Amino acid sequence: MRVRCLEIIHPDGDVPVTEFDGIRVGGVYPVLEMVTYDIDCQIRVLGPETPDPGLLWDPVSFETVDTRIPPGWTLVITGGRTRLADARWQRPGFWTDYAHGDPQALADYQHVKRELLAAAPTTEN
Repeated sequence: MRVRCLEIIHPDGDVPVTEFDGIRVGGVYPVLEMVTYDIDCQIRVLGPETPDPGLLWDPVSFETVDTRIPPGWTLVITGGRTRLADARWQRPGFWTDYAHGDPQALADYQHVKRELLAAAPTTEN
């Protein structure tokens, strides 16, 4: 799945900007995961200069340009959250392990990231 950035609201100043942490208005980026909780929804988007593990954004700032869900993705509902992501990221504690430098979590993240970036260009005008 790929999305085009329509707007960026800077998180510190709540003002529109044209670029933030490797994401720019008009750019097209792969979605790494979608997470919903209650009425909140966020998508993790990765740009070429975005620090790992990508940034979580409100999907209102994007539009879908490629609706294909990558192979190996699963939908998991647990603890009031719904996550659509690669199955390797769906295990409990994945993001905690990633943040603590767990070698398997880091390897799983890098593998999925490489697959998504290889599948389609990360930007287009």
